Amino acid sequence: MVLTTIDSITRRGLLENSLPIHWYFEYLTHTCTWLRELNIDTLQIVNTVNLPVGSYGEVDFPMDFVDEVGLMIPINGSLKPLPKKESISPLRLLNSDGGFVPYTDLQDRNGQTGFIYNWQWFWNINDYGEGTGRAFGSNGGSEMGYKKVKERRQFQLSQGYVDSGIVLMYISDGQSVDAASQIDVQAINCARAWQDWKSDPLQSSNDYSPKGRSYYNRKNNLRSRLNDMDLIDVRQIIYKNYSAAPKT
Repeated sequence: MVLTTIDSITRRGLLENSLPIHWYFEYLTHTCTWLRELNIDTLQIVNTVNLPVGSYGEVDFPMDFVDEVGLMIPINGSLKPLPKKESISPLRLLNSDGGFVPYTDLQDRNGQTGFIYNWQWFWNINDYGEGTGRAFGSNGGSEMGYKKVKERRQFQLSQGYVDSGIVLMYISDGQSVDAASQIDVQAINCARAWQDWKSDPLQSSNDYSPKGRSYYNRKNNLRSRLNDMDLIDVRQIIYKNYSAAPKT
């Protein structure tokens, strides 16, 4: 994917409209507003950050967090995603001293008997009562996991996580963008239509003005360009939803 920046889009708008650099701040404001609005449903910004893990396994949301793409552990130069575990308590538990402690899993995982609840199924144990290594009944075979707790604006990690940091890929709300934020070049025409619309004091507040309609047309075109369906996919959708029957 070829990317550009908000700074380049802003300067291009000034050049195409034959405006001096003194208009830079206004056009930069319009471009950032456009990106924030477009990020809701069309052109999502995905950021990657390394976040610290707290004392009770909590990870705070970034300020511009909308939804996570994945929570991952860096291992040998690659990122291993953690699975979601809805069984994790969304509450921050208190110990006798009044301090927060991580969610605790009380089930015994040291024994290798055949009836450890939610850990191993009995057919994964050999004749000597030893585990065979397969754990289809243990939440995907992973002890570690996370739960998104919106009311706390935090991720809660399971007790098995011991590292001090974790990598989060997430969708940004576009509030914290700057001139260096990277944007798909396919969105330039859409950004230019928004700049021309919002910089016109006679049409900026009217969605049905000529420049307003031009922006929405560019937005629809952008959404089509970003869609990964090809001609074969479209043809199959039409075939599946079309039926013909002889008239009676």
